[in-house]
Amino acid sequence: MRGKMSKAGQWSVGLLLVFVLLMMLLCAGCGKTANADQTTWGRADAKEIDVNSKIAGRVVELLVKEGDTVKEGQVIARIDKRSLEAQKAEAEASIRALRAQQAQAAVTTNMQSGTTASAVSEAQAATDQARADLALAQADHDRYAELLSEGAVSQQTFEQFDTKYKTAQAAYEQAQASVRLAQAGTLQTDASRANEEALAMKIEQAEATLQNIEVSLDETEIRAPFDGVITQKYIEEGSMISNGTPLVAVQDPEDNWIDIKVPETKLSKYHVGQEVTLIGRDNQTKVTGTITDISKKAEFATQRATSERGDETDIVSFNVKVQVNSDVLRPGMRFRLEGLDGDKAGSSGDAS
Repeated sequence: MRGKMSKAGQWSVGLLLVFVLLMMLLCAGCGKTANADQTTWGRADAKEIDVNSKIAGRVVELLVKEGDTVKEGQVIARIDKRSLEAQKAEAEASIRALRAQQAQAAVTTNMQSGTTASAVSEAQAATDQARADLALAQADHDRYAELLSEGAVSQQTFEQFDTKYKTAQAAYEQAQASVRLAQAGTLQTDASRANEEALAMKIEQAEATLQNIEVSLDETEIRAPFDGVITQKYIEEGSMISNGTPLVAVQDPEDNWIDIKVPETKLSKYHVGQEVTLIGRDNQTKVTGTITDISKKAEFATQRATSERGDETDIVSFNVKVQVNSDVLRPGMRFRLEGLDGDKAGSSGDAS
């Protein structure tokens, strides 16, 4: 009986030890969760853009690969430009032809202008002379008509002066017609000038077309927009691409930051210009940055009210941007924010 009691006691002690160990593990897990909840985590990001092609065509050269370092203005790729060069040659030939036409039109206009001016001047002079001759002939006609009525001259003598008057009248009318004809020549001169202006407008249009072609030719060389690293390559040499197709992604390793989500209950501890320290998930990578922006609008993610935390209302979070500009950062890396004033900067999620 004593042996059996001893065995039962051993079982009781064993069960008690197991229970104690389980409780210790549970408490330890709770402690870790509490510590995690008191850590503010952020995600690294960097300036990165897709380099697109502004023109369509075949990629005849692709001069970079993923991981390459590029300088601003460095040629990344080349697009086949033979078609554009042919268009440029055609546009230049068109401009030369139009300029030749414009020069010829200018010569014609000058000749017509000079001839017309001379003709108008001569016709006007002849008209003035004819007007004077007509006035004199009319005076003689009127005087001899009066003499005829008085019987002082013969009918034959009067008719001679009457004929001179009619001849002078006809000459004056003809001179006036010559002036009108000469002045009509100015209309042709005006038409020539209008033709010159039309040719000048066509030349301007052709030159604008040429400039667009030259811009497109310049765009056949795809260049790096800034110093950086090729992080992704979207096409291969020989690919046909359309307007706006991305070729590669370029990242600026010297322009990076960490976005952290700070709950409203801790937001008062942060301000723009403040320096903070962040540590990576490996607990070794440490960076220092400056807060450059605190969003004015809350993030969609919130901390829901729970009875376990004793929260009565939801807690919203705000994005805080910490500019780091460190070459150890890679977009997507997670960093925890060391607390301010001895506090681990409020809960806004874990490192997952």
